[in-house]
Amino acid sequence: MTATAAAIDGAWNFVVKTPTGEQKSVITLKSNGDQLTGTMNSAEYGVQDIEDGKYDGETLTWKSKTTKPMKLTLTYTGTVDASGNLKGFIKVAMAKLQFTGTPIAK
Repeated sequence: MTATAAAIDGAWNFVVKTPTGEQKSVITLKSNGDQLTGTMNSAEYGVQDIEDGKYDGETLTWKSKTTKPMKLTLTYTGTVDASGNLKGFIKVAMAKLQFTGTPIAK
């Protein structure tokens, strides 16, 4: 299913499955053509800008940088499923972690 740009714009409850448990945050996405911008906000990592964001009408990709537990660049790749939820994975160092996102009601 191809999601429209309006379907990805807004705030999402975002959950990353890690070996030590779930990490929760809120991400805010805004599309403009094929560009994707926004922020990620969590209690543990604070606010991180979405960098190099792209949205081709089906696949979303972006990067964010963190300094915990060390300096890393995380690369996100995801899609919106038929239920309107985000799903995908994060590449960080040599690991690949799954994520999900559900829209926060406007």
